[in-house]
Amino acid sequence: MKEQNFSVSLSENWHFTIDPNDLLQLYEIGADLPETTIHATGSWEEQGFGSKTDHEPIGTWKKEREYEGVAWYVKDVFVPEEVSDQYVFLVLRGVRWHTELWIDGMFVGKGESLSSHHRFDITSCIQAGKKQRFVIRVDNTMKYSLHESHIHSYHTSTNWGGITGGIALETEKPYTIQDIHLIPDVKKKSVELRVKIDRRKCQDMSGWTLIAKVIQHDGIMDAEALEVIPEEKNGHFVKQHLHIQLGDKAIFWSPDNPYLYELELILRHHDEVYDVKKTTFGLRNLETAGRQILLNGKPIFLTGYVDCCIFPQTGYPIWDVDYYRMQFRIVKGYGFNHVRLHGWTPPKPFWEAADLEGMLVQTELPHWSKQYLNRRKSANNETHGFLKRELERIIRSLQLHPSFVMLSLGNELISAEGHPQLNEMVQFARKLDCSRLYTDNTGFGELPSLDREGDYFTPTFNWHPPYNIEHAALPDTTLDYEEITRLENKPLIAHEHGQFTMYVRPFEAEKYKGILKPHWLEAINETLEVKNVSERVQDFINATGIHLVRSLKEAMEKARRTNGLAGIQLLDIRDFPGQGHATVGILDVFWDSKQIVKPEEFRQFNEQTILLMRAKKRTYFQGEILSADLEVSHFGEPITSAILLWELKADNKRIEKGRKEVSFISGDGITEIIKVRVPLRSEEARRLTLSASLDYEGKSVTNEWDFWEFPRQKLPQHPERIWTNIGAIRSVLYGARVEGMIGIEQHSFKAEEDVDLLITDQLSRDVLQNLVDGGSVWLMAQKDRQYDEVLTKYLPIFWNYIWFPQQRGTTMGMLIHEHPVLKNFPNDQYSDWHWFHLVDNTVALGMELLPKVKPIVEVIDNFNRAKHLAYAYEVQVGKGKLFVSTFNLANRETMKRPEANYLFFEILQYIQSKEFSPEVRISVGELLGIFKVRSLIEMNYE
Repeated sequence: MKEQNFSVSLSENWHFTIDPNDLLQLYEIGADLPETTIHATGSWEEQGFGSKTDHEPIGTWKKEREYEGVAWYVKDVFVPEEVSDQYVFLVLRGVRWHTELWIDGMFVGKGESLSSHHRFDITSCIQAGKKQRFVIRVDNTMKYSLHESHIHSYHTSTNWGGITGGIALETEKPYTIQDIHLIPDVKKKSVELRVKIDRRKCQDMSGWTLIAKVIQHDGIMDAEALEVIPEEKNGHFVKQHLHIQLGDKAIFWSPDNPYLYELELILRHHDEVYDVKKTTFGLRNLETAGRQILLNGKPIFLTGYVDCCIFPQTGYPIWDVDYYRMQFRIVKGYGFNHVRLHGWTPPKPFWEAADLEGMLVQTELPHWSKQYLNRRKSANNETHGFLKRELERIIRSLQLHPSFVMLSLGNELISAEGHPQLNEMVQFARKLDCSRLYTDNTGFGELPSLDREGDYFTPTFNWHPPYNIEHAALPDTTLDYEEITRLENKPLIAHEHGQFTMYVRPFEAEKYKGILKPHWLEAINETLEVKNVSERVQDFINATGIHLVRSLKEAMEKARRTNGLAGIQLLDIRDFPGQGHATVGILDVFWDSKQIVKPEEFRQFNEQTILLMRAKKRTYFQGEILSADLEVSHFGEPITSAILLWELKADNKRIEKGRKEVSFISGDGITEIIKVRVPLRSEEARRLTLSASLDYEGKSVTNEWDFWEFPRQKLPQHPERIWTNIGAIRSVLYGARVEGMIGIEQHSFKAEEDVDLLITDQLSRDVLQNLVDGGSVWLMAQKDRQYDEVLTKYLPIFWNYIWFPQQRGTTMGMLIHEHPVLKNFPNDQYSDWHWFHLVDNTVALGMELLPKVKPIVEVIDNFNRAKHLAYAYEVQVGKGKLFVSTFNLANRETMKRPEANYLFFEILQYIQSKEFSPEVRISVGELLGIFKVRSLIEMNYE
């Protein structure tokens, strides 16, 4: 056997200089070598090049040094004798972005890819056994209109520059195997190989054979095929087709069993081994059937997340297989089997790790541009041409990786109606490789798809009509997204699902050891310090982390309740460092847990088989029947025998339990299991937990959901001694005095002897006078009647405040403090679903003018603004006592709900009791500085 191909690393000790003004011509014969040196396995900035900028980003990280422009690599390379009579290539890996190569002053060529290596054929330029000068020019500036792709967005991978994956000299013997295209067939348990053989200048065309061997992990050969190469002389290459039958014991590749075969291709000439190529492959098929995605012929639900090219220590993709294997093991522990790459294609180690660990990957072209928004206008020719070339490079370079299953042409590229040039590129991709699934873009475009090209689509379920982000998670668990899935007969995947946030974690700054620093924390830390909340950050982290997980659980289960949905792409399992800094992750950017949810808890709603619960409501009156339907969402082989166990508990005491033997569960979606009906008889308000488990085939899945029961309240004694100007109160507090004002006759004071309590939605002169004279007042504060208020929603803020400041609701949840008014109202200090109708679409009151007043129900503001906010507090004013709340208790519809009805009377009872004794006193002036006072002239005298 002749000498085989080889590779020599040239990564070390390149002479290097940056060229900010693009004036140097270091390729010229006799040009001086730069004095400084660099290694081609890292960025320029990491190795001391670039400078600090004056930019002080408030919503992203920042490099200690930055540089955008031209840079030069120069090295005198000894060309080994072994390259004689071989094709020789210089390979640059991990480049951003444009490269040019000269050897001894001779121009060789250009490279431009962001997604694959730059490979230069230098055969005609080199001389074996001699030292030659190699000069590489790299330009990392933006040449095409492709800003904001995460491979080169300032918010993610930053504007890095360099050759980060190394430089190598590689050889190929003439007349060898040049390209391997593999098409697996699970149904036939076979693979088809399309192999390109180099025939350039081959003088002896006879006696050539190609042998393909498939070898198992244990070294045993599984199958073999042989083809005689024809003695044709036309053309530079010949394509050979080999069909390999793997037999009945063939092992399929899947996330559960990422089995890789070894493929060995042997090229023989006159019975002598001439060339050997080795690789691995997985026997797997991914295809669609109607609205389903099938893996190896069986339905699969893509439990996916979004990878936004976030590398906190480097700013560019890491070249380390073990690093990627680590992250895949972590995410699979949380139930994920799929990852969408947001506007980038990672380097080879990522794909090797994905193959080994079993991840289903959607990759994307490197752009998030506006080139395709106008259907009637073509994209820029240079940009479109680059993207089409890049598409071909990606597909060809990834063809042998079983983890590469899907490709999108980019992120959020189109308007509602699609674009013909993207349709053409989808068709082009299918011709290159028909064994993958393709779509025109991720996230944008409306359904029905009409003439849009795509094997699947990824609409944003957060915003696609008739839904918006306000519907993302609600207490009503009968809701789903079928108004979207009914629009399309192809598989749909929920784009960037979730995006709820939690409080910032300043201590993460200690983890940054590289060129990147979390600059967004500087402004935030200053704010927290000025607002005197630095010592309370951990409390806020705990409260908002719990709120995030509870909201995320319902949002993901709502998606799983949707017939016809093929998957979710969650944004994100990690935090996003830019765009205002979005704390959406259950992990931080370093893949470390935030300790807000355990992997086994998260898997309860994020695996191929999960239990679901449908109930119109989460709160009940005593005497009602709790009604919940249990279902299972299952993808894969149908289940022919299972046992469902369920029980309802309160305070860890069982109220009711049940068992059902299930004879069949379909493998393509939702199967109804049982209707749970439990009478409720408690005399006290309490939290109830419905838990269920499904045991089948030696496996078990569990899930649980909370409900709340409230006793029916009684009318207090002497309701006629309660005065209110809120008409809705009449519907719950029968007999109360409902009037426009109190204690005023014409314009003068009139003593009121028969009133114990005032309930009002507006501070007015008469109410203020009653309060100062020693009265008790419950102020149900309403929107626009305070000088300092923030409109809230129950769900956490979407993404972050800096990026979406005008969204309804910019807070992050509640912190409920121990207080006698809530001693009977069940709570665990944090936001939960029985609070939804009480606080959704209400205002939180600014507390910064009352620094000594401790909220009863505190509202946690977003960390960018960090206002002191509350839904409820109490104070003394004059001789009187004031209880302030913004709960939805002045709304007749809300007051019919068990939790609102119960809380209303609990507050009422507290205010009328001796326990109502506020500790902090404020002046009339302070009160008037907070609440707008309504003039008596404006009031209704009737």
